[in-house]
Amino acid sequence: MKKKQKPQELDLNGIHAALLEILIKFDEICREHGLAYSLAYGTLIGAVRHKGFIPWDDDVDVVMTRPEYERFYAMVQSGEIDLGDRFALSADRGKKAFYPFLKLMDKTRPIKRWSQREVPYLFIDIFPLDGAPKGEKEIKKLRKKRFRYSAIMALSRWAVPEHKWMLVFRALGFPFYLGATLYGMSRAVRKANALATKTKFGESENCSLFCFDVEQWLMPCEAFTWFTELLFEGHRFQAIAAYDEWLTKIYGDYMTPPPPNKQMKHNLKVLCK
Repeated sequence: MKKKQKPQELDLNGIHAALLEILIKFDEICREHGLAYSLAYGTLIGAVRHKGFIPWDDDVDVVMTRPEYERFYAMVQSGEIDLGDRFALSADRGKKAFYPFLKLMDKTRPIKRWSQREVPYLFIDIFPLDGAPKGEKEIKKLRKKRFRYSAIMALSRWAVPEHKWMLVFRALGFPFYLGATLYGMSRAVRKANALATKTKFGESENCSLFCFDVEQWLMPCEAFTWFTELLFEGHRFQAIAAYDEWLTKIYGDYMTPPPPNKQMKHNLKVLCK
């Protein structure tokens, strides 16, 4: 009897190639159905600075305005957009919600992450942009509440560490993990999304990513209605025309690569079925 072969682990170049396949699929869907999106964050920097992936990066980020995001979701749910057997969306609502944003996953690429539980397959992140409340005071209040839900979601995803020295850290933080688990991942996701969508996109002058993390940037909503195309790994993808203004708001001098100790990676272990 032949031994069952272990799934092959992809190196960084393999991860880049696999992520690119998911991004191409997403772009094809958006073009076919007239959906607008923009490359975002490190993926957008990679397109501008490297014409492809940042050499050490191991993820892909895109953003959609909330109306486009909801239209995309509804079309997938109704079957108007057919993802086939290979691709699937993660849940951003309901009892199975794991994040307050969507991930387009490739079911032929299982993943593992030593520090946190994750969705089961390699993915690209699809972030929704929402309207900013009027007034700095209201924005600060929203961000403060959102940070609380983001912390609960992060603690709820906390996995048992592989390194023994991390067990001490896990033991000390266990009460926080237990509290977050009791509060509930899906409940935190629901609260985060309700908070983020309180001000509708376009009802105020500015927008941002309010459903997750601790974003501090604001951009005019109008900026996400004008698009260009940028070359990324030999393919052209959508980006907002004001990408330089946006990246400068987020990162400052984004054209200068950070020192090695600040080159962030997600440390995903990606397998090939």
